[in-house]
Amino acid sequence: MFRRRTSSLFLITLLSFVNAELVSLPTIRNDAVGQLGFAGDYAGISQYKDTRQFESINTNSSSPVVVGSIVMQKDGTFELVASADGDITATCVDANNNVYLGGSFNQLNNTPFNYITRFDPVSSTLFSLGQGLDGPVEALLCDNDVVYVGGDFVAPIGVANTTFASYTGHAAIWFQSNNSWGPVPWSGFNGPVYTITRNPATNTILFGGRFDSTGDGVYYNPNSSQAMNMGAPTAVSAGNSALSGKNSDPGSIVCQNNGSENEPWLLQDGVPGYWDAEFGYNIQPSLFRISNAHIDGRGTNTFSIIALGSNEYFTLSYIDPTTQQTVTCTTDCVLSNDTSIAYQDFTVVDPIPAHGIRIQIDTWYGLGGGLSNVQIFQSDIGIHPQSTTTNTACASTPGPITTTTGTWQEQFVYGIYQDFLTSTFPASELATSDASVTYHPYIPVPGVYNVYATTPGCVGSSSCDQRTQVDLILQMSPGITSTVTVSQTSSEDTITLIYTGFIAATTSAFRPTIVLKPSTAANATSDIVTIVADSFQFIRNGTNATLTSILEYSPQNFTQNIKPAWHPLAEQLMVGSTVRSIDASSGVALYIGGQFSSVDGTYRNVVSFDYNIGRMVPLASSTINGTVYHVALVDSALYVGGAFNDSAAGSMNNIVEYDLATASWAPLGMGADGPVTKIFPTDDNTTITISGNFTHIRTQNSSSLRVGNAVWSKSDKQWTDRTSLVVGTVTANISTSTSIQILAGRLLGAQTYRADGASSFNRNNVLAYHFGNDMNIKINSGVFWHNTTNGQNTTVVIIGGRFNTTSVNIKSLGLYQEDVWTNLGNLDGEVKSLVLIGNILYIGGQFTGTIGQTARSVSFAIYDLSSGMSRDVGNVYGPGGIPGTINTVRAQPDGTAIYIGGNFSSVGSLSCPSVCKLNTQTNQWNAVALGISGEVYDLAVNNDQIIAVGDISVGSTRTAVARMDTQGNTWTAMSMGSTGIPTAVLSGLNQEAVVAGRNETSSFLATWDGSQFSSLTTDLGASSYIRQLAFMPIASSPSHSRYPADSDFMLLAAGHLSLQKYGNVSAALYDGSQWFPFALSTKLDGTPGQLSQIFYESGCCIAVDIIHHLPVPAVILISIAVSLGIIFVVVGSGLIVLFAKRRMNEPDIPEDMPPYVPGQNRPSSFAAMLDTAQAKTLGEAALAAIAGAAAGERASNTAGPSKKPVETQSGNVGKNTTFAALLATAAANSQSDAPPSDEAPRLYLARYPFEAKEYGELAFDANDPIVVTDASDNVWWMGYKDDGSGKPVSGLFPSNYVMESHSAS
Repeated sequence: MFRRRTSSLFLITLLSFVNAELVSLPTIRNDAVGQLGFAGDYAGISQYKDTRQFESINTNSSSPVVVGSIVMQKDGTFELVASADGDITATCVDANNNVYLGGSFNQLNNTPFNYITRFDPVSSTLFSLGQGLDGPVEALLCDNDVVYVGGDFVAPIGVANTTFASYTGHAAIWFQSNNSWGPVPWSGFNGPVYTITRNPATNTILFGGRFDSTGDGVYYNPNSSQAMNMGAPTAVSAGNSALSGKNSDPGSIVCQNNGSENEPWLLQDGVPGYWDAEFGYNIQPSLFRISNAHIDGRGTNTFSIIALGSNEYFTLSYIDPTTQQTVTCTTDCVLSNDTSIAYQDFTVVDPIPAHGIRIQIDTWYGLGGGLSNVQIFQSDIGIHPQSTTTNTACASTPGPITTTTGTWQEQFVYGIYQDFLTSTFPASELATSDASVTYHPYIPVPGVYNVYATTPGCVGSSSCDQRTQVDLILQMSPGITSTVTVSQTSSEDTITLIYTGFIAATTSAFRPTIVLKPSTAANATSDIVTIVADSFQFIRNGTNATLTSILEYSPQNFTQNIKPAWHPLAEQLMVGSTVRSIDASSGVALYIGGQFSSVDGTYRNVVSFDYNIGRMVPLASSTINGTVYHVALVDSALYVGGAFNDSAAGSMNNIVEYDLATASWAPLGMGADGPVTKIFPTDDNTTITISGNFTHIRTQNSSSLRVGNAVWSKSDKQWTDRTSLVVGTVTANISTSTSIQILAGRLLGAQTYRADGASSFNRNNVLAYHFGNDMNIKINSGVFWHNTTNGQNTTVVIIGGRFNTTSVNIKSLGLYQEDVWTNLGNLDGEVKSLVLIGNILYIGGQFTGTIGQTARSVSFAIYDLSSGMSRDVGNVYGPGGIPGTINTVRAQPDGTAIYIGGNFSSVGSLSCPSVCKLNTQTNQWNAVALGISGEVYDLAVNNDQIIAVGDISVGSTRTAVARMDTQGNTWTAMSMGSTGIPTAVLSGLNQEAVVAGRNETSSFLATWDGSQFSSLTTDLGASSYIRQLAFMPIASSPSHSRYPADSDFMLLAAGHLSLQKYGNVSAALYDGSQWFPFALSTKLDGTPGQLSQIFYESGCCIAVDIIHHLPVPAVILISIAVSLGIIFVVVGSGLIVLFAKRRMNEPDIPEDMPPYVPGQNRPSSFAAMLDTAQAKTLGEAALAAIAGAAAGERASNTAGPSKKPVETQSGNVGKNTTFAALLATAAANSQSDAPPSDEAPRLYLARYPFEAKEYGELAFDANDPIVVTDASDNVWWMGYKDDGSGKPVSGLFPSNYVMESHSAS
């Protein structure tokens, strides 16, 4: 595998992402709409609250490609934190609730993060860990202040060369205290780490994976330590290769550590063939690592490997990936075609020397055989120089390197029968020759070695008279050099021990070296001198304990220098085993899952390890026939997930439970239809979440759609659902607080409420209706019915659509009351539209069947909810007598008629194409007007006009919108050109139509006034599909704009909307200039949902409900004009009355009081007539001034109110005057017959309590003393009362509510 390294300085990169921005949204007037219902095609729904919510994460067509995602659920809202370009496979959480995530990603939110990151949920920030790692992360463990990291990498990126030598791969430690990387104490492993877990009882850390050596050399497997050089000069060839194309080159499957994506090599279709590698020198392979082609179903099935030279077959042993049994083969070895298996190792049982190997392919999968990678290993550490200047292993495992100086050429040496490098030069140049060979062997682990030099005999090369001595300069550890002189004059092949001692391991900082050159003491026996490049072997002394895929580490022992601080288990798995998961939570036992088996077959792929006896202990009948990816101990039950379908306990699909108390296995339902890779118990252990590459969970008689994850109830022993919706593969499920949960994986969608196409919201709660996990459930329409029968008053929900649910036993039409669903009739087909008038339900769609006890209904029915009886009004048919389609049912606002629109030709015997009218009083059908045809998708109906939209024609004119008067008989067509086909329509003000629709390239929202088509917005994406339009009353909004303008409404659009600023939403409000998201929805498969209808408890949301307000400046100007006009009329009338009275010498005194009627006889003065809104608009000061002006105009010389303006607090009384002083003055005037005035007030008592209803009125209680200062009006008087603090407050009040104080006495 290609690894990236850099010598850049160590960096800590901090990347802050914008927090989820809570969006300020309009508030709907709940008192006007009541409950809201949401019908549609969705499985989860959310109210829109912030900018990081989403409907769907598109992993197929997004650019850049999104593979994994990090999602935070906060207070029930799902927020997309980051999108990754690779999988997120491992997570852990530290003591500070920081979440660490690792995987195969290089970028998060298009920002570089190399395979690992840290997420702080509080600040919603992602941090890089240094510069990351150079390969994928598979396992994480947060432990105290460190994070253990495992995977398929070598080292952190950017570490210094001196430090890099301490990393031998696949494991590292992140130190939180100083934000730095460090190696594990044993440097690493020789294979990937898939799981890391802590044993709380032993205080140890367990590493599991596929490895058999540690980087410090304490544990070592020689079989796979030395990769043979597969590059030049090794010759690769084949027989019966594909004749042409990129898969015809046999050399393409070697040297795959160059970072390129090599193509598989294929054979011709339907014929056997072979693949050869010739080395030119003898090798002794110990292991073959082979990868199948995995292309278009092709690949190698059975094969054998031949040792070229002796032409013997290698005897090989391997672990069968299906049975996990060790198999021995010679001529019929089997290569798996499972695409999840990257490679298989075939170990040589009896080593055979060879100068090359041949892989003979005998049978194949698909059309023909092929391979994608071949690596060859030998256990002996050897190095043989080649003619090329540099030769490397050309494999994923590092290999030896040789370089030459001077002139060298290859020469075949008989006897040993190999090519060797030789250098020939005059004897006179012996002391000055620069001929030399530098050898860099690959030493995988440090240790004590014996080093042997092999010199070919001079007879085989006919150079005995030219041979001499060479010096070997050895540097086997840093800073230590020695020289050995070897004679090359022997006539026979000679093996010489040249070194015994310690040799350091090969690292990037140091490589053991041997330099061969002419000896400084060399003797020449002829005029020509020849030296030969010897080959060398390194034999390690001593033996060590074996290591197979599990290492246990004690940080405490390491800190206290107690050895061993790391070691294998007392009993180990078989060589070649892969460990995928370890559960150590019990402390006294380990539960291990992966790919392995015992020698005697007592366990396969799952086993327990007992610390007390130090042995592997099989679970009862624990032979599972596939890979186990995860094991989880929950209470006394062990849950096992993987890729299997059978076990000794019976058929079990990918997930199974083992009861430790009874030692028995049990399936979870009937399992899942794909591999289970993760298992998560809830905090209270009541449910188990499984996740993996599956789409359905199975029960005894059926399967249920669950894409990527499912929930199992432990107590109920059955599959269940969350209250929320989460779609996709979940690899992390972490709660960092009571309100925050972190999810990661290949997530597709997530919403707050789990609902199957129907839900309702009110101020107090949310009702999410669940019928079963079926993608075919679609709710088209709904209504709220107030059931007042039998003395009750219950709100009932009725839905119609396409569904047939066995869980609640409803089909196409259902009624929900007091937590119980009731099936309304037996309809086959689809209900598309519902309308309720009183207790009468009108049902339209495309269906046949019965509702109530009437005869068969076709596409239309009427049902009396109060009596439970249906009414037969005729069936709806299309051409040829097939059931017609009603797409929409609309009521006339006054309730006297119902209109249906769709694709039909007749109702009963009445020819009535596309649009028809039902009189709700007589239940008689009437043709609306002739001339319309085609399919109507929606209707807008008011008392004056009908607007139809769809793929229709009027006469011979094809159109998308047509209009007619309700009293008329002619349709008027509108030409929309190439705008598209409308899917929704709404009657606007002034007979205007609001239409929404789409064409092949775009979507639109526009108005039509009968002659002109005007676009409302350009913010809709091409994928938008609006199903419903309505006017929604708004209580408040961050925007001052409304639609229609100068109203209290906004336009509601429901369906699927793609908004430029917010992405996909299912409903949004439009104020005439901008969109506000309202609701999000997602389907069961993770794709965006779609709302068909938002229905309301209260009748509202059409044009007749809109109160059109004038702009505020206009209101003020009109109010002033009206006020001045009233003043003019009042003053003129008063002058005429006074003139008449003076002519007739009538006394100017009040008339008799008329009887008082509450709410009537309001003040006739201008000030008293202004309502609260006008007073607030004009201001109190302006109001008082106008009232004072009016009072001045009415004044007479003998009687009447004061000439000064009315005050709202103290009237014309001085600011320092107390009510007691005013009361005394009024009492003193009690016996006077003169009318009350400011100068001579009179004292009265309240007979009844009076509640002020308008601005300027004086409220009081019965028996309150009232000081009257103006009694000139017959109905309304002016006076004062005590404001409660001893100060007078003035206002108007009805005169018949008071009596004079002396009358009371």
